[in-house]
Amino acid sequence: MTRKIIITLTLIASFITGIANAQINTAEPWTLERCINYALENNISIKRQNLSTDLQKNELAQSKLNRLPNLNGQSAYQQRYGRNWIQDAGKTGQNVDANTRLLNMNIGSSISVFEGLITTNTIKRNRSDLMASLALEEKIRNDIALQITGQYLQILFDKELLTVAREQYDVTDQQVRRTQQLVDAGSLAQGSYLELKSQAAKEALNVTQQENSLTLSLLNLAQLLDLEDVASFDIVSPILPEIENMKVEQPAEVYSTALTIMPQIKGADYRLESSKTDVSIAQGAYYPSLSLNAQWSSSANWLIDDPNNSNRSLSDQINSNKNTYIGATLNIPIFNKFQTRTRVKNARIGVLDAQYQLSQEKLNLRKEIQQAHADAMGAYNKYLASRQAVESFKESLRYTEQKFNVGLVNTVDFNVAKTDYLRAQSDLLQSKYEYILRSKILDFYKGIAIVL
Repeated sequence: MTRKIIITLTLIASFITGIANAQINTAEPWTLERCINYALENNISIKRQNLSTDLQKNELAQSKLNRLPNLNGQSAYQQRYGRNWIQDAGKTGQNVDANTRLLNMNIGSSISVFEGLITTNTIKRNRSDLMASLALEEKIRNDIALQITGQYLQILFDKELLTVAREQYDVTDQQVRRTQQLVDAGSLAQGSYLELKSQAAKEALNVTQQENSLTLSLLNLAQLLDLEDVASFDIVSPILPEIENMKVEQPAEVYSTALTIMPQIKGADYRLESSKTDVSIAQGAYYPSLSLNAQWSSSANWLIDDPNNSNRSLSDQINSNKNTYIGATLNIPIFNKFQTRTRVKNARIGVLDAQYQLSQEKLNLRKEIQQAHADAMGAYNKYLASRQAVESFKESLRYTEQKFNVGLVNTVDFNVAKTDYLRAQSDLLQSKYEYILRSKILDFYKGIAIVL
């Protein structure tokens, strides 16, 4: 009994420990790679596209199976009333006025020998449709990865802004306490203390607003990942390299690489191939079709009321009435109200539309790369200017603070210096993360995985 109790307690403890570990793992900060991998595994849009891809796989498999012959059996049973033709046991046929039962059965098979290569071209089209579906799936995965990266960097930006806001508040709070001491000692007027306290209240409000912005950014990423537990969600803050010299390729170079690897271009190419094959499928109806056919059939009938016992046995009737057919069917299209010609015309229109779609995808890709390059250039230039501005405003704030401490400037000038420094820091952080995001997008178009 003691041994059973120990085993039971051990299992319960292991179960509780497993739950605790699961909760700890859930509450651990997420890296960008973990966010992307989790989304790619659990995103509903990707799962739905996987189903579409599975449907295309089934269509391709079925189009290949359509080359096989078919085999079908049929049986029919009837009761007839009135005059019917029957054969008695002596195999003498007669037309009698009686109620009878009739059994018919047949089994047949046919195989297409030639039908204008419609089946072959259908297989080719379905293969192109499958590849287009796979390309669309990859594009959805790429779009989600870019969305997550952008939101991840937004969180990092909000975290640094919050740190800056807290540092600014701490400095002001120290000044408030120091000013209070000077006011109490009679060295400063009460107005200076009140103005500085008002500035501290504004900066405390700014800290609260930045905390709310960070919370919303974390919520947006958690919802993008479709997480249930969003309260404990947080991300890892990686150590990002300093931006020294911009190394961004020209848009034309990135575009030439992206044309060969981006799934939206591949998908448009496959859809164009599918449309071209639709033309061949439609043209196949112009040609004659030839098929081979085989069929076996037989029948039997009986009188329902047979006082003379003249009904023949089932096996006897099946053997004597069986019929075997082997033949070929040639169908030659002569006139079908110009339906085939119309289908061919429509298929060619579909080819033109697919060509326009491909051109549009290429144009969109080129614009996206050009925009990302321009944004990266602008963010880099803004970063350089903001870095210089931060150094200048930092030095100005230090000098103003020294003068404020000895009473040479008032609180208004001191607060203006702090506000300018805070704005410069915010601009620097914004340009920094904007440049990182755009440079990652450009690397992504070159086939480089997104890693922070």
